[in-house]
Amino acid sequence: MSVFISYSSKDSEFVEKLSINLVKNRINVWLDKWAMQPGDSLIDKIQDGLTESSFLLVVLSKNSVASEWCKKELNSGLMRELDEKKVVVIPILLEKCEVPLFLKEKLYSDFTKDFDEGFKSLIRPLSQLSSEHMGRNSDEDRITDFAINWGLDKIKGNFLLEIDTVTWLPSDKKTVLLQIIVNGDETATERFKTQYSSGLTHLMKDTLLNELKTNKDTKDINILCQNDKIDPWMIKLVDSKMNLTFEIKIRGVVMGVDTGNDTVINLIEILEMLDTLNQSK
Repeated sequence: MSVFISYSSKDSEFVEKLSINLVKNRINVWLDKWAMQPGDSLIDKIQDGLTESSFLLVVLSKNSVASEWCKKELNSGLMRELDEKKVVVIPILLEKCEVPLFLKEKLYSDFTKDFDEGFKSLIRPLSQLSSEHMGRNSDEDRITDFAINWGLDKIKGNFLLEIDTVTWLPSDKKTVLLQIIVNGDETATERFKTQYSSGLTHLMKDTLLNELKTNKDTKDINILCQNDKIDPWMIKLVDSKMNLTFEIKIRGVVMGVDTGNDTVINLIEILEMLDTLNQSK
């Protein structure tokens, strides 16, 4: 998921600053000067960008209000908002200007006085695109909500990563809770502290998710969830080169209507889902 920015080229300095700040907040930005190459079809590329985006940011200025091209982008976005409910149009007021009639009822982010204050108001509705800690994935037969939290254990003081997923299986009338708890040793904890102080707060989390997905001891795990048993997996990951050790506990719990059937959760499917959603932010 990403945001599409509609603007006048005369406001490109502001838009580039805005785009860079959005990317710093882990929000994917579709910007024409970043996405397009010489020879690309202008109409096709912009249509693709609008179709794939969850938000349309409309930079309102005297320049953009007078631009026929900006009006076409805005009309396309508004049609999707009305017809498909798949895109949200957010006006960004760069300077005092004549706001188009069909945008006047929308709340806007005001950048006319201060960039930082305007950005704070804009980032709130976009937070669902940038959250590393929670989200939802839906497909034809299931819905999975997840939460990922990491940091220092308040009691033991060691590095701790916790992944919780809740998968609703409507056809089976069941819900499955999957818990993955990763505890780092002293060396891993010190390494995390160093990364944290350098601003690399998500590096160990991302590395562990990738390791769980590719490691031979974890990638083929199938968690059997039974209504009358607890059967946790206990695994140890060791990085001999970095001298890091992580102890991992994985357990699944099935809830809902007792049909007498067990449920199997393939760990790699969950990890690949988390990785895909993480990369799309």
